[in-house]
Amino acid sequence: LFDFKNTASLASSYEFCFGIIGPNADEPSEIILSFNDFQGKYIKTLPLHHTQQILLDTKNELQVKLKLFITHDFVMELLSFGENVKVLQPKSLAKEIKTAHQKAANHY
Repeated sequence: LFDFKNTASLASSYEFCFGIIGPNADEPSEIILSFNDFQGKYIKTLPLHHTQQILLDTKNELQVKLKLFITHDFVMELLSFGENVKVLQPKSLAKEIKTAHQKAANHY
């Protein structure tokens, strides 16, 4: 008889995830996003994630820091903001978003 000891916590496994897709790396990434004034008001009202911290809040820009695993659903969320967001960190995520927007623009 197999004695299964469930020591893993579902909540802790998904603590640094956005949406329902599980972790895809050993450690979550520190992500810094810059939103224009229009989108920034929304992001302050409805944060993207519980780890969200405001770094800069001016009349023109909102910068936030998040600690997340960079998963497909998070990338799709960022793409949904279009021109209203800029990824400042990490550079690999900024490149991924830029490439996706360029590919989409090439359809037209």
